[in-house]
Amino acid sequence: MDVTAVRKEYERLLALFKDVDETKTKLVDELLHKAAFLKVQLDELQKQVATYGAVQVKNGEFRETVSYKTFLTSLAVYQTVIKTLNSILGRNAVDEDDEFDNFMKSLGG
Repeated sequence: MDVTAVRKEYERLLALFKDVDETKTKLVDELLHKAAFLKVQLDELQKQVATYGAVQVKNGEFRETVSYKTFLTSLAVYQTVIKTLNSILGRNAVDEDDEFDNFMKSLGG
């Protein structure tokens, strides 16, 4: 795991909370750390899936790779964390596209 990338992502997320009440920001600090970690993990898993594929053939059977399964599970958790953070920010989910929306579009979601 790229610790520098996690720290940069955390700082980016924290900057989104610059206008939020300090008490709320302190309350969600750990969630911001988790979101940063998940984002970097998702980026790494996405590279693995792009390189090795989402499906492997073993004994004539097609199975999802471990990287792909982990990616899907992590993505679901990340989406929940981001939705929670978004609700704390008080933003409307139908506002103009942000980095999360662009990320989801890049995944086809």
